[in-house]
Amino acid sequence: MTFEHEFIEYTHELIPINWIVHGADHSTGPVLPHWHTSFEISYTYSGKIENYTINNVTYQTEPGTILFINSAEVHGAVSSYCADLEALTIQIPYDFLSKLIPHFEFMRFDNLPSGKLAQVNQLREALSQFYHLVRREPEEFLELQLIRLTYEIIYLMAKDWMHREKMPINSNVYHRNLGQMQPIISFIQENYQQELSVGILANNFHMSTNYLSKLFKKSLGLSVMKYVQLVRINRGQELLLHSEKPIHVISDIVGFPNEKSFRRTFEDVFQQTPKKYQLDYRKKQNGRK
Repeated sequence: MTFEHEFIEYTHELIPINWIVHGADHSTGPVLPHWHTSFEISYTYSGKIENYTINNVTYQTEPGTILFINSAEVHGAVSSYCADLEALTIQIPYDFLSKLIPHFEFMRFDNLPSGKLAQVNQLREALSQFYHLVRREPEEFLELQLIRLTYEIIYLMAKDWMHREKMPINSNVYHRNLGQMQPIISFIQENYQQELSVGILANNFHMSTNYLSKLFKKSLGLSVMKYVQLVRINRGQELLLHSEKPIHVISDIVGFPNEKSFRRTFEDVFQQTPKKYQLDYRKKQNGRK
């Protein structure tokens, strides 16, 4: 997942949405804060995601959890390895929803629905059906079934999970600060191994340190250096699981000043020491062979 604006390519000619099926391998690393103009549904079919953040609100998912990400909302996730994770992401183009829902630019989908449990279960059932269809081998009239479920899911969302705001919320102009963040985030992504500070970044982009700090906090919900640490720990986590390099070498490669700083940040993100996280992952991987 990219760390800036995510451009989503819709590849299904007849079905106007994109979907991603997630398994245990998707639970082994953080999805750093990012955004896109498409509307997104996250559905946890089994297992859990420990820390799913949408616009600075943190959720812990469990089987049956449905989360909505409105257009241009910043979101990301961090979770320990979960062997039984099965989840579905559905991304719906902004233009498609705006054609179906009157005054869509004013509409927000809530993660606390107005409907009762019966309405929640209706949407869960439709998402579960969608999940099973895209998990199985292609069958007769698959496209027709997915098209039917796509419209049913949108109908149920609009009926029970949507309300109107006074000001436009689904607007690229409204989220113009996010566009301003893109070159800064790209720079961090490309130079995370180098010495970085708020002062270095502010000077590079001709901003004051105070303005840059406020822009980051307002746009992504975290400080500049916390984001730098997350980019570094994301790369460090990949090396920890998929290389034989010792921890002190990994911490140096990804830009931490020392091994202690890497360990402290890793434990803050994953709630485990790097070594225990590595051993747990390898043990579960060996058990699946």
